[in-house]
Amino acid sequence: MYDALELERPPLEIVLTQQGLTDALKQADIKVAIVVPNTGIAYLSRLAFGEANHRVFYNDIAAAISWLNEENL
Repeated sequence: MYDALELERPPLEIVLTQQGLTDALKQADIKVAIVVPNTGIAYLSRLAFGEANHRVFYNDIAAAISWLNEENL
């Protein structure tokens, strides 16, 4: 889980770097929950995690943890 509630808008270079790191997550089929404070950070998170098994949650850590604990069907 990424807690980005205190994150300030990162430069695009960091977002693109995260895209490259996300390839390993896709291959391992790891779930990633990203908790964000606003739509701007949510958009960048979706760009950064692209094709990975991820979900963005707005200010809701409990829902993120619940989703991570769900069994894949």
